[in-house]
Amino acid sequence: MPTTWIEIADTTVKIGLGAIISGASAYMLARHNHSKSIEKEYLLKHREVMELVTLDIEEMTHVLLKYWSFILDWERNKEKGIKNSEEKSEQITNLRSEVFSLFKGLSSAEGRLLLLGCKEQQSSLRAYGEKISEFYRYASRNNDEMDCAILEEWRIKLLSEREGLYSSLSKAYKKAKI
Repeated sequence: MPTTWIEIADTTVKIGLGAIISGASAYMLARHNHSKSIEKEYLLKHREVMELVTLDIEEMTHVLLKYWSFILDWERNKEKGIKNSEEKSEQITNLRSEVFSLFKGLSSAEGRLLLLGCKEQQSSLRAYGEKISEFYRYASRNNDEMDCAILEEWRIKLLSEREGLYSSLSKAYKKAKI
């Protein structure tokens, strides 16, 4: 038990310095953990947005390939001289409308990519959308110059453009590692 004022001052200084060091360490650790927590939340949100973009792309691709299949079958029947049914015509009309309406999802996806600062990926998505638009204009029942071989080529072009898009998206997705 300290009895002199020097011993009391010495003990006070030791306790005070210990408290200051502990407090400063606790503050720095809490600050570091908070910034890491914010960074982790950002990366999780970034990944979530990238996954939403992917869902929009895949929804469009699914309907687009379904439309491609129906329009190819339509053209094959036409080339063989087989009359296409009204039901098939209606299915093509519905799929064509669905493709048109899904462009809104691609536009939203572009906006999300721009919000994340993914300019390269947005440009790739824009190119994919433009390729879809070209196909959409070509693959119409009203196009008398439509040909099965060219429709087959379109499928390859669309899937190739999609592959390039996913290559670009993959780069941005990998940057968002947690």
